[in-house]
Amino acid sequence: MVSNKIVVIGDNDTVTGFQMAGAKDAYICKSPDETREMLVRHFRDPTTGLIIITEFLAKPVEDTIIELSAAPVPVILLIPDRTGSRGTYETVLKELIRRAVGIEINI
Repeated sequence: MVSNKIVVIGDNDTVTGFQMAGAKDAYICKSPDETREMLVRHFRDPTTGLIIITEFLAKPVEDTIIELSAAPVPVILLIPDRTGSRGTYETVLKELIRRAVGIEINI
């Protein structure tokens, strides 16, 4: 099965922007539990190739993102929202590098 579906999880502005660009699977999440549920649901879908999530929503569910990112597909991409970057992607990236290489690297 081809993993070519793109899922967007974010705030209203981000989701609206991606929908205007043609994204069909875009979801507004209002709580960490809702965000975690949406991540896991789409991660288990074999047609999903990319999950885009805003840093603001990713911060409270970092542990879930790190756990899910151990698999190569789908890729989970953290993006800033309209307020700018919060550095959440750095925390997730550092943990993934630490797991892969075995040492902590400053980025």
